[in-house]
Amino acid sequence: MNLPLKAELDRVFGLESCGDTPEDRAASSPRRFVRSQSQLSPDRPAATGPRMTARWALKQFGYAALREAVDEGATVISVSLDEPARSLREQRVRLGLTQEQVARASMLTVNDVRRAEQLGAISPVRRLQLLAQTLGLNDEQLGVRPDASADQQLAVRLRTLGSAGHNVRFSPSLVLKLAEAAWTISRQNLLAVELGVVPNILKHFDASDDYYAPVWRRGYDLAERTRTLLNLDPLAPIPSVRELIDQLGIPLIQAAMGAAFAGATVVNGDDRGIVINTEGDNQNVWVRRMTLCHELGHLLWDPPARLRRLHVDRYDDLRTAEAGGGDEVEARANAFAISFLAPREAVIEIVKRGASPTDQVIELMKRFGVGATAAKYHIANVSRNWGAEVDTRHVASNQLPPPDDYWTTNENWTADYFPVAGVPISRRGRFSGLVAIAASRELISTDTAASWLQAAPSALAQQLATIAELTAQDLAV
Repeated sequence: MNLPLKAELDRVFGLESCGDTPEDRAASSPRRFVRSQSQLSPDRPAATGPRMTARWALKQFGYAALREAVDEGATVISVSLDEPARSLREQRVRLGLTQEQVARASMLTVNDVRRAEQLGAISPVRRLQLLAQTLGLNDEQLGVRPDASADQQLAVRLRTLGSAGHNVRFSPSLVLKLAEAAWTISRQNLLAVELGVVPNILKHFDASDDYYAPVWRRGYDLAERTRTLLNLDPLAPIPSVRELIDQLGIPLIQAAMGAAFAGATVVNGDDRGIVINTEGDNQNVWVRRMTLCHELGHLLWDPPARLRRLHVDRYDDLRTAEAGGGDEVEARANAFAISFLAPREAVIEIVKRGASPTDQVIELMKRFGVGATAAKYHIANVSRNWGAEVDTRHVASNQLPPPDDYWTTNENWTADYFPVAGVPISRRGRFSGLVAIAASRELISTDTAASWLQAAPSALAQQLATIAELTAQDLAV
């Protein structure tokens, strides 16, 4: 491959940049580029569109586009006159949503959405990118590539679950929250790759299609295998499932999903992540730990065909699975969850001491951070198969403790405090930390970071270090 001449690189990236390749020059260039709906141009004082770093503009549009933008003053990046209107409308239709529903979720007017979907009409690019994020499209490839890298299978799955004919119907609000979560998951994984912080451990997990009876044993075995692969103490409690998921590099998105749904595993293209409901039973930290481990069991071990691009769990389904019912996929995930949190050998040790069933349940709850229903079923199941069954059916709920401060503090919502007002809970946590680090390292601009966190650029710029320290402390440098 012939590299551009030094004079050309100087012209495109500025004399302050250094290196022999466009990538080296972009990484060291102070230049900014500005995007509109259909064009890319060098930054000018009068520009109103979002500014991008040279490094990020190079990644999104390629060297030839940057060279033409500098030489000609602007370059066309839109793939056709019909874009991005066609992609936005087709994605909305795929999701089974109305313009009114999308406008409400995006905090725009219906006329804003209508104009964005009008072929040939011009809209502010920030508005278009906001709509893309809401609909689960790649906001930066919007207009540049047909369909803006949409995962059509995920969109169809969401529409199906939102249809009146489905036995577990999603509200339009939930469809939109899961579509947005899919965008956040993909963006977080992209940032992790660009920042070089992708853990290698997940490559050791091979999906298992073994759901044969007794399915609880399959879940227990996978839990033990997971502890081994992660080099965890085989008997020790897990202090924070949330932190463990972060350390594994798995996107964990918080969303207010109402009282019925516990969580979801989302597959968006090649990206996987977990969505956790901040409402309903998950407000109890012990229930939340089980939900997180249940979704982790799906993500780590279910074959792609089982996940079907989207797997959503209701609280009722998890309670049924805790009691040993439900289908084999849910039963295995729940057996994985309880045994991952409270290993069976540790349960056998508790049973061997011969305390009353109530005291055994209390010890399991407090020591391993699990809820009452899960603890009672786990002790009964493990003891029955160990050979000294403990009857926990008559353990009274009013004798069992609530979660203490230790577990609440360890598993605290990352939405509890955030230094920049207005950032949605779905954009907080690890995602916001990676965004802050990327902006601090000049991978992305403050404008780009503000778009992804839905924050004012001026307020965000002052808090980048604080956000990184708060939400990605192990990466903040």
